[in-house]
Amino acid sequence: MTTTATEVTALTRAAVEELSARRDEPDWLLRRRLEAWRLFEEAPAPDPLSEEWKRIDTSRLTLEGLAPFAPARATVDDLAALPRELRSFLDQREELAARLVQHDSDVVYRAVDAELERQGGVATDLHTAARERPDLVREHLHSLVSSAEWQYLGLHGALWSGGCLVYVPPEVEVALPVEYTVGLTTPHTALFPHLLIVAERNSKVTVIQEGGSPELAGPNVVAGAVEIIAGEAAQVRFVDVQRWGANVQGFATMRARLGRDASFQAVLLGLGGALTKSRLDVLLSEEGARAELSGLFFGDGDQQFDYDTRQDHVAPRTTSDLLFKATLAGRASLAWNGVVDVRQTASQASANQTSRNLLLSDQASASPTPILEISAYDVLRCSHGASVGPVDPEQVFYLQSRGIAAEEAQRMLVEGFFGEVLERVPSERLRARVLAVLRSRLGW
Repeated sequence: MTTTATEVTALTRAAVEELSARRDEPDWLLRRRLEAWRLFEEAPAPDPLSEEWKRIDTSRLTLEGLAPFAPARATVDDLAALPRELRSFLDQREELAARLVQHDSDVVYRAVDAELERQGGVATDLHTAARERPDLVREHLHSLVSSAEWQYLGLHGALWSGGCLVYVPPEVEVALPVEYTVGLTTPHTALFPHLLIVAERNSKVTVIQEGGSPELAGPNVVAGAVEIIAGEAAQVRFVDVQRWGANVQGFATMRARLGRDASFQAVLLGLGGALTKSRLDVLLSEEGARAELSGLFFGDGDQQFDYDTRQDHVAPRTTSDLLFKATLAGRASLAWNGVVDVRQTASQASANQTSRNLLLSDQASASPTPILEISAYDVLRCSHGASVGPVDPEQVFYLQSRGIAAEEAQRMLVEGFFGEVLERVPSERLRARVLAVLRSRLGW
């Protein structure tokens, strides 16, 4: 099918068909896209009175005037050939097993270490993966994140573009991180990135996903998804860095399924965007699975963050721990709704969730809501805690009494507050980059 340029400037079924044709996708994938489009059209708008949406001003949600994808970009062999605003999100000195860079709707740069390829590992865009590894993509794509969940995920399933597949074969340990960067530079665009990680039995991998944009004319929407399948005794570390510009509304659904004795470590770093609504779920589906979930968030101005998490204990002797920390200035707000679900089958499970929120202004606000749903009778431990408050004036006074200026004292306390989460970031260079962004945003 061929469409005119005007037919792909709006979110339509014709845009779905045009996108699939441009990518030379197999018929099964087009059928999936069209089914997702049907689900999108039939899905009701979010209910502002529901538990999931009551903390969001749903009147801010709009898809009007958004292009379904940006024009195709030429691939490059050298990072220096990328636009300057895109290069600003990259650390070219970071030593990596693979790097993929997506510019708007297309992956335009790919570099994979020869050792990873020799071991049978895969790091490539999802369009290439659908042609070259169809069985793998067909089995796992949208196996955890369904297009039927809500409107924007239906739209995501219909119009995802670019994307990244990371596949690690059994018994393979990838020593260096794999990095997938998504840069949005075209205004009035809807972007739908998708990251799929499949780590087979006894494998090990670290994946860093970073999304960012300069200041753009708005509105702009990013509705992404991450699916992580960790096989028996696999070890997966995942870092998500969100640095969208001020006119970007960001939506993300991140979901991991853990096999027997698998371990999963996730670190979410939320730094940008006008509105961020993210969901992080981990399904501890087999005995001995372990998950550690961490988050660091900083907001100022009118930024709004809304996070939902679920630690779903299905199997016996599973363990999970969550630690989220936020610092909010200006009129920024954060809401967190965290559920620990210990099912009847999850005997001897252990779970904890903690949310700490530091307010730097009288107008900032935080609303943490930890929830425990326990059906098993022999849980080892199940606990939660949440706090909201300003910088402790006694701590500031103590530091000032040691000759430290008030502003420097506050900086030290904020950095110390974030330190526990930053220590969990599995890259020294990435920790330094995040700390530099925080200092810049705080005017330090």
